[in-house]
Amino acid sequence: MTASWRFKVGFGGFGAVLTLLFSLSNNPLGTTLLRSLYAFLAFTALAFVVSFLLSQLLRPGSAAANLDVAEPERGAVLDLTTPEEDEALTEMMKDQWADGKGEPVKGFQPLQPTRLVSLDNPNPEEVVQAIRRLTDE
Repeated sequence: MTASWRFKVGFGGFGAVLTLLFSLSNNPLGTTLLRSLYAFLAFTALAFVVSFLLSQLLRPGSAAANLDVAEPERGAVLDLTTPEEDEALTEMMKDQWADGKGEPVKGFQPLQPTRLVSLDNPNPEEVVQAIRRLTDE
């Protein structure tokens, strides 16, 4: 079995105590104790059913017994070696550091994007349009 009877009875006791705590403030003591007893029985039965289902699902099936006995070491060895690709890797690294023409890139060259709007000589019409868009007129 996957769980002992103590665990199953303990789970039933947990359900009974939980029901007792929730039911005590709304019901008389006799009704609360009767509902706690029912909860104990229900939670214990639930624990037995779940335990049975798990034991059936986790048990190795009969299909595993019909495996070919000729290959007992199948999957026992793991090959961690990789093929040698030093030359290809070196060429890829050379191409990455070259600008595509075979010549290496000389140092850091920041991007120089074209400016969309020039602030040196503003066009008055563009300034007026920008102010109108900002003021929603």
